[in-house]
Amino acid sequence: MNGDGDSLLRNARFRRLWIGQGLSFVGDFVSTVALVLLVVDLSGSASAVGGVLVARLLPTLASPLVGVLADRLDRRAVLVAADLVRAVLVIGLIFARDLPIIYAIVFLLGVAQTVFNPTVRAAFPGVVGGGDLTRANAIISGTFSFSVTVGPALGGVLVATVGVELAFLLDALTFLASAVLLSTIRLPAPGRDGVDEGFFAELRAGFGYLASARVPLAIVAGAFLATLTANAAIPAEAFLAKDTFGAGDIGYGLLASLWGGGMILGSALTVVLGGKMNLISLYFASIFATALAFVGVGLSPTFALALGAIAVAGAANGVDNVATDTVLQERVPDAFLGRVFAARFMTFSAGEAVAYPIGGLIVDAAGPRSTYLLAGAATAAAGMLVLLILTAPLTTAETTGNARGGRKGEGV
Repeated sequence: MNGDGDSLLRNARFRRLWIGQGLSFVGDFVSTVALVLLVVDLSGSASAVGGVLVARLLPTLASPLVGVLADRLDRRAVLVAADLVRAVLVIGLIFARDLPIIYAIVFLLGVAQTVFNPTVRAAFPGVVGGGDLTRANAIISGTFSFSVTVGPALGGVLVATVGVELAFLLDALTFLASAVLLSTIRLPAPGRDGVDEGFFAELRAGFGYLASARVPLAIVAGAFLATLTANAAIPAEAFLAKDTFGAGDIGYGLLASLWGGGMILGSALTVVLGGKMNLISLYFASIFATALAFVGVGLSPTFALALGAIAVAGAANGVDNVATDTVLQERVPDAFLGRVFAARFMTFSAGEAVAYPIGGLIVDAAGPRSTYLLAGAATAAAGMLVLLILTAPLTTAETTGNARGGRKGEGV
């Protein structure tokens, strides 16, 4: 590891954030499994399960409103409060046995998550300080990807052996641990210019900045377009493994795990390539690599080759996550970071909400192979659209934004 990496790992504030996020990631996936199994036991309905997942997703559509708070308020206080609220809500799931109450709790969990996510991304440069943002984002992203693999398995074991109650309790404890760790991290105040323009004026200012900053706008638009096209393949996964290749439930689990493993590899790959390639070039490479991987899945003659292509797509996803987080944190003035990340989370969630039903309809109509082929073609088209946005003749706001936010941004 080079000197930058050593310096980063010696950063006590980053270590606390990393540990807190890692614990919370695992807890989230544990409780998600417990929640799905609880709803199945109570209702026996797949639509009820879908309703719970939608309830958690809906608050993210209001992310831009939350982004203003992330740029106005003490970010440490916001993060700690969001974790404490989530701990209380998850404890409430231990006692909830009526679907309307569960829906309400899950919706409120989604609200708290919507508050937490853009705020922690906006606070990240202040935690890393002079360290390596690319490496720091890769560590957090790799930890998340590891949790994708470990968390659901741990949740299944806990529910099968001791019940959903302990799974929820574990998640609540991870939120409490994260809150304690975050409370010890000193964060710089948001980079405001001292003028309080009012909530809605700042909301408009955030959209105005985004509309005139080519790179952030391209990344936010890309979050919607790439999620819409790539996630349309998710409903095909189980059918591809079980019906197309006859690999059964084990094959489906292996397919999902290899995506997570590929994300870990992609996070590490971004660190290696980030010093040799422009991060925006890496971002576009990840989109087109995903497109090619999906086409490879659709054309694969054997399940082993399909798994290899899925791992490549997962690696591309890992590169995308690290590259885009780092580019935004480096380019967007601190005064706008919360609002820009909030907009990105909103477009990502909107893409998910549209992709899943469309993907399901395509699988029913054309089968899993054709779904992957169409997803690959659509993802390539999405990449071209994002490239057009990036090269459009906009008046860049990165320089004017720097004067207000006090952070240096790069030109295109």
